[in-house]
Amino acid sequence: MKRIKEKILKVFFSDTWLGAILWFAAAAAMLALLVWFLVYSGFGEPAMPVYENF
Repeated sequence: MKRIKEKILKVFFSDTWLGAILWFAAAAAMLALLVWFLVYSGFGEPAMPVYENF
C-alpha cells in the first residue's frame, strides 16, 4: 500500500503530462463540487415548513 501511495505521489508531483492531467482532473472535480453546492444544492434558501407537504 505504501508503494502505491509513493508511486501516485511521484507521478502527481512530477513535471510530466500525466501529472498535469491528474492536477487538471482534481481541480475540475473540486470546481464541479463547488458549482453543485452553490447552484444546485439549494444552499441559502429558506427552509420549507414541514406542514406544507401535507
